[in-house]
Amino acid sequence: MSTPPAQPIPKNLREQMLKRISSMSEQDVAELYELTLLNEKLRVRREVSEQADNENAAGLWKNLPELVRAYRDSKKSV
Repeated sequence: MSTPPAQPIPKNLREQMLKRISSMSEQDVAELYELTLLNEKLRVRREVSEQADNENAAGLWKNLPELVRAYRDSKKSV
């Protein structure tokens, strides 16, 4: 199954989106808000994952298991 080709992005996309949003029902605006939050969450997750991969490749996480173990041990003793 192939995905359909992406739609061309109009030059006045922001204007068109604002116009559409202003004519949406409150429920549709709320759903759009949730989708926007999901998109932001996915973007941040990709960025953090990429940073973590880079740090791991650079050896910065070599002693992570020991650090986690030490932290857990310190919390148990409190």
